[in-house]
Amino acid sequence: MARIEILVEEPSMKEFLTILLPNILDKYWNLNENYFIRSFEGKNDLQKNIPSKVKLLSNWNHEAAGVVIMQDQDSSDCKELKKKLLDICNLSGNCPKLVRIICRELESWYIGDLEAVNKAYPNFKYQNYIHRAKFRIPDNCNASDELKKIVPEFQKVGGAKKIAPYINIKENKSESFKQTVTGLVRFFESITD
Repeated sequence: MARIEILVEEPSMKEFLTILLPNILDKYWNLNENYFIRSFEGKNDLQKNIPSKVKLLSNWNHEAAGVVIMQDQDSSDCKELKKKLLDICNLSGNCPKLVRIICRELESWYIGDLEAVNKAYPNFKYQNYIHRAKFRIPDNCNASDELKKIVPEFQKVGGAKKIAPYINIKENKSESFKQTVTGLVRFFESITD
């Protein structure tokens, strides 16, 4: 059976993907059967664990296997960060890999769909914010700070669980979200028995 390991830097991304992926992947793929989401305690912990996962998947019982690595951009240069993560992978093995840098952070994806935030937090009135300039290009704003200002009760892990069911996959304004979804679908389709 084919296998994909998704490595993410924090529990909130794991919670978000746990809800999102069944909505975008072929029914062949089942969480904790042939794809797995592993969260770590920040960037350093994620990067420290990449080599062992890549090595394991590069020697995976003659079956198709791959690894997806997802990390927030934060203040890093996107291209340099992606190259660093690919270099870590390439030094550890040769399994298929997909590296996605989240511009700037997971909360940018939420800002990209303020209607989903409104559905998750009914007291939030997205109409008051949707046309503001700083929210038009969610990948450019300091999304976690902005989200805390407009939805004070927002918490990272709890927010991921609340917002993910309502995310509009086709209408999200975050280019990072769109590119990540497209890349994940293509990568999963390429890993077959």
